Amino acid sequence: MLSGRMAYFTNPAISRESLKIILGNFEVIPEDHRLKLWMTAILQLPNNKTQYLKLRKAGQKLDSSVKLLEDDKIGNEAKVCNQVLKSLFAHCSSLRQFNHFNLADFVEPFSGLLVSHELIYFEVMLTILVNWCQHWFDHIPLPPYTLLSMLDIIFLKNHPELYKHLSNLGIRAIDYAWRWLSTSFKTIVDPQEWLIVWDHILVNEPNFMYFIPLAACKLQSRDLMELSTHSEIMEMLHSTIPLDANSLLKEAYKMCDATPVELQLSQMHHFHPLIPGYYPTLNPTDLITFHSTENSDLGN
Repeated sequence: MLSGRMAYFTNPAISRESLKIILGNFEVIPEDHRLKLWMTAILQLPNNKTQYLKLRKAGQKLDSSVKLLEDDKIGNEAKVCNQVLKSLFAHCSSLRQFNHFNLADFVEPFSGLLVSHELIYFEVMLTILVNWCQHWFDHIPLPPYTLLSMLDIIFLKNHPELYKHLSNLGIRAIDYAWRWLSTSFKTIVDPQEWLIVWDHILVNEPNFMYFIPLAACKLQSRDLMELSTHSEIMEMLHSTIPLDANSLLKEAYKMCDATPVELQLSQMHHFHPLIPGYYPTLNPTDLITFHSTENSDLGN
């Protein structure tokens, strides 16, 4: 008989909202249930096989200038990841223009969970890009300066002393947060806990993700306040010493709850799942299109 805890995660009626409450109490999704919950209750993937096969075919025709993983490094995982990357590049041409964002660095960490399911892998990554990464494409080929500058305002509101210390040394959110965001946080938490962090990111609205880099910085505040040069601080922030996921998430929730609504990245829309029969596109000016267009070669 299933324990009460396990029954939470096997209930077919479980929803994003109920999972958010469960994870808010710092329960952990069992590894053998994570993929199914990401596919269904959390991201509500449409399984657009016909549309994906068209993209997959188009991805095979891309020129060699797109940045992929080296196939000989991690075998089959790299091959599947590269196919997903090609499909994303084929569908979202703006990704090829983004000089300050290596899509492979963002997508590759998810391969451990998704490598056996190429279609699911693609739909998870596209869902994340159009929801949690909205406004990343505002200033292509440059990083999203406007969005990242909002993080400075949030950090100043929550931790003014640390913010001013960093600011006086010429360090802003773009100097550390963008690196962590664009590599899907793989360098700041232990690999064994990385998926736990993403469980929390995905059950929350997209703006919650942006409290993760601020929380990571805050957790190192004692050491950062003792450093007096730009280079020392950047070396510490870019070190590979992982943070405890539980502490990181607690600080992110604390900061999110303490931030006034008017500073909560209100320009970001709420989560929208992908819809059956159509994939939304990314565009440098009109970022996300959720409605089908008759002129889309790949989305229909």
